[in-house]
Amino acid sequence: MRPLIRLLPALLLLIPLAAEAGQKKPAPVSIRLFGEGNENEGPTFVTPVELTNPQKRIFVSKVPVVTERDIEAFYPFPGRDGMIGAYFRLEPHGSDKLEQFTTEDRGKLGIVMINGRVAAAMKIDQRVTDGILYVPGGFLPNEALLLEAKYPIIGRESEFGKKAPKEKKQ
Repeated sequence: MRPLIRLLPALLLLIPLAAEAGQKKPAPVSIRLFGEGNENEGPTFVTPVELTNPQKRIFVSKVPVVTERDIEAFYPFPGRDGMIGAYFRLEPHGSDKLEQFTTEDRGKLGIVMINGRVAAAMKIDQRVTDGILYVPGGFLPNEALLLEAKYPIIGRESEFGKKAPKEKKQ
């Protein structure tokens, strides 16, 4: 019994390490799609956001429709204002959430936030059924590189995670 009592302090020191080991690492880039809300819904459910183009203040839902956890693959392209845009293919659950959102909130705005900043505000004019989230711009070059390390590029999924062949020395 005595040896067990001597080990107790050491075991107590290991508990925080075990708890930390079970946590997932945060995503390198936060990508969130939020729906336009109504100021009357109250501060519990919506938060104000300042848009720059057009310049106005709107309210968005605090709960995102789609997050980086719903992404399966992406395809970057040169975006507006020197930024990078991307198409994101969502996994089935994320695809269902996007379809439901674009069906129910037609005529409202969808706001894409990257690392907490507004990247795009898009008017929802049609239902999205293919599971592709379009972000016209807002990514910095270093964020695009972080995305390439985390997600495969659409059309090149089989190459993801494979190391490039080493060049032969002459």
